[in-house]
Amino acid sequence: MNGQKIISVCCTSHNRRDMTLRCLSSLYNQDAVQNGKVILKIFLCDDGSTDGTTNAIQNQFPEVNIISGDGNLFWAKGMNLAFAEAQNHKTDFFLMVNDDVNFNRNMLDLLLMAHESVCKQNKDVAVVGSIKDAITGEWSYGGKNWNKKWFKDVKSTVFPVKPYAKCDLANWNCFLLPYNLAQKVGDIESAYAHAMADYDYSIRILKIGGEIITAGDYVGTCSRNEVKGTWQDLSLPLSQRYKLLHKNTARPKKSYIHYCKVAYGNTWLYWFLLQYVWIAKTSFIYKIREFKNEGK
Repeated sequence: MNGQKIISVCCTSHNRRDMTLRCLSSLYNQDAVQNGKVILKIFLCDDGSTDGTTNAIQNQFPEVNIISGDGNLFWAKGMNLAFAEAQNHKTDFFLMVNDDVNFNRNMLDLLLMAHESVCKQNKDVAVVGSIKDAITGEWSYGGKNWNKKWFKDVKSTVFPVKPYAKCDLANWNCFLLPYNLAQKVGDIESAYAHAMADYDYSIRILKIGGEIITAGDYVGTCSRNEVKGTWQDLSLPLSQRYKLLHKNTARPKKSYIHYCKVAYGNTWLYWFLLQYVWIAKTSFIYKIREFKNEGK
């Protein structure tokens, strides 16, 4: 890594104070920060937390730039505010993170090494860090390859390999975005309430000729979000699953219509409606299995 780098971290939080503090601690404890190779500037949107998140951050990490929300921003819009503020400051990279990740001390080194190995080819490249479950050790978030078929949308996991692997889509649990690439792609799309904004940005990177790669090893730990109680919970009644589908934290209609148009172009309506078919199909199969099990 040549010369000291400035990295602006963007994240958002809501009522998970201890988890947020743990994440911030793992960022400041990075080897690259401790040895002076990287200067971190952290921009955090606290979206109306009522658990004392802001006060705790100010006490433990007074250098963090806190942007206050009203509790109705959710992830995408909270990230948008943090990203907008970060762009007002000099930086070499933006690092998009989720505050539920506990980062390994070599996370920044891994991301920067992967970027350096490709940027020598004069390419606009973003780097996604792969996250695994702390208990099972299984991949939880990171990069995916995307194979669009008429009846099936296949997104396959890209596991970390050295020195890097190319991918099409990236979760923003850990995502290193060079300043110059961000200027070409632009802001986070404001149409999203919560989810899909990271995939949208991935698609826009590829559309301008940029690339996305994975770092050569896992960069931290984080469990996948719970399915129980969400629209993906097969045990819930069909009507309830449809209702949960349109929550702000899931797939509100306007957000998902916008994503389908970005991702699928003229066939967007087919893919938008397909989610309802999938929910009905999986609920029906679950009920049949339950009926068979009761008869045994």
